[in-house]
This record gives sequence, structure tokens and C-alpha cells, in this order.
Amino acid sequence: MAKLTKEEKIIMKDYFRMVDYAEEFSAQLSDLMDEEKLRDYLHEIKREFGTDSIFVAASQLMKRLGYNLALPPLYMMTVKNVKLDMPLDQLWIVPNVVDGKWLPNLYMEEIKVEEFGEDREAERREYCENLFRRLGELVQLVSDVARVPKPTLWENIAIYVYWIYEKKLMEEPFAQIQGRVKEDYEFLLRGLGAEAFDDNCNQLRNFYWGRRVEADGTRIRRTCCFYYGANEERKPCSTCPKTPEELARPIPFE
Repeated sequence: MAKLTKEEKIIMKDYFRMVDYAEEFSAQLSDLMDEEKLRDYLHEIKREFGTDSIFVAASQLMKRLGYNLALPPLYMMTVKNVKLDMPLDQLWIVPNVVDGKWLPNLYMEEIKVEEFGEDREAERREYCENLFRRLGELVQLVSDVARVPKPTLWENIAIYVYWIYEKKLMEEPFAQIQGRVKEDYEFLLRGLGAEAFDDNCNQLRNFYWGRRVEADGTRIRRTCCFYYGANEERKPCSTCPKTPEELARPIPFE
């Protein structure tokens, strides 16, 4: 196992809000795998989203954690060809507000990586299966506690996986690794089985197909993340699938 270089630490912080120093923590990730502690935490962070609903808070939390937990390991796999292990008992949520939005950092005391071996395909499968199985456990628990539909929570994660492979890694600094970008993305969409998601299908493939694409290339979600319940203007996110009439209806359990 090797430690991250200074450059890699900067990338983790600037791209993915992952830090190796923090003075304040709001929760340890492993604690949120306990139903009562998760419920208490959702009630605690409701105010960060301007809502009284843990249903809304849970969906918004899953969007943040989907970004924090899924993207760093995938980025390091594809760009650096290394494995980044992120055990939940070594991760803490760090309160952070950007332009009025609660966008927490993720603290890990010692961030270490390990190079892929000669059989990269086999190691990649095991690495990705472990990653999404861990996310699947969190999705199930959040759904059980806050009654947010699992498809919504999975799409909250999937949208960021699409973003990193279709947008971020298409940028000029990554021109030399486009072969690996394409290969890893194809594997995530088509190579992983349902068992990796602890569900009845590959959830990345599930939301990849059948999305409505606008004239400007914007891909509309298939499920609603209920962002409009987290702001006073009841404004939806830019990819919300709901009609104005649907947005005017009460949020579930409101």
C-alpha cells in the first residue's frame, strides 16, 4: 500500500471533497449503518436542506454520499490505475457549505492506494463489486429508515458515475488514457452483474438506458430526487422528470 502524493491529495480535495485533515466531524460513516443512528443523523441534518422531512434529507444525503463514496475509487482506478480502499469505519463526514449549499467533505485519516496487478480484469471486478455492494448496503438502509424508493437512491449515485466518465474524463488532461476510460466505463455498465448491487439488476445499466435527452444534450432523470423539497422556492433540479403539475403536489410523507 502506498500513500497519495501531494498532487493526488489536491485532486481528491478539489474534485471529490475528500480530505486528510479536518477539525470538525458530524458523523462516522460506519455509525450510519445503524438504523437508529442513521435516523438521528437525518433529523440532525434536516435543517441543512431547509426541510422538516427526513424523506427529503435522506435523498439529498444519498446524493452527497454517492458523489463522495463512488467517484474517488473510480477515478483512481481509471486515471491512476490503482485501488483506493475506503472502509466505512475510517471515514467521517465533515460539514461544509459552498454557496449556501451543504456539500460535506469526507475525511479519511490515511488515504492509501495499491496498484493493480497483472490480472487487472479480475482485480477490477472484485474492486468494483466490493464498492457497489457497500453502496448497496447503504442504499437499503437509507430506504428502510426514510422510505425513499431504492431506485431514486441508486439513480442519485448513477448520475455521478455517468458524469465522471462522460464529462470529466473526456477533458483534455485525460486524452492519453481514453482507451482505459472507455474500457472501464463499458465494464461498469455491462460487465457488472446484479449481485454487485445486492439487487435485481445492474443499477448503472438500469438508469443508463431509456433516459430522455434534451436538445442541448441534458439527460433527464427517470426518478425524482426531491431536491425541490430542499429549497423554499420549490425549485427542481435541472434534470427533474416531473411536470409542473406533479411538482405542485405534496412531497411523500410531507
